[in-house]
Amino acid sequence: MRWENIKSFFGFDRTPIRDKVVEIVPRPLSDREASWIRRIAEVNPDWREANFSKTMVVAEGPNSEGFSIVLQAPEPESPRLRSRQSMVGQLWIQTDDPLTINVQLSHFNGNLKEIYILCIDSRGRDQTLPEHLNEVSWEAVNC
Repeated sequence: MRWENIKSFFGFDRTPIRDKVVEIVPRPLSDREASWIRRIAEVNPDWREANFSKTMVVAEGPNSEGFSIVLQAPEPESPRLRSRQSMVGQLWIQTDDPLTINVQLSHFNGNLKEIYILCIDSRGRDQTLPEHLNEVSWEAVNC
């Protein structure tokens, strides 16, 4: 078997998506984004009491592996937390499509920085984040 055929078989011949994360006019969190953040924060003791009311989305878009939503707030959402960049937690969502969505929430020194979303399609289709989801189940995990 030729190398080109092996690459094609495993899907390596697809043109990669270039990062298309772009700055936007700052906007409040959508209901879906706020819900994801709250679910993740509930399982992390350092984030349960955090205030997300001033958190804004300042950039968003697809990148080579998923979808990024860049966050910014005028003050730390969890001011007592002074650790370096790390994960707040993850949320695993199963939809009725069937699609599995992994939502990862990161912070730096108590400021939320990014919601990173990976869509995994069990049927092997290229998948982007759908505008509307019907969540069947979800599980939040503390990192």
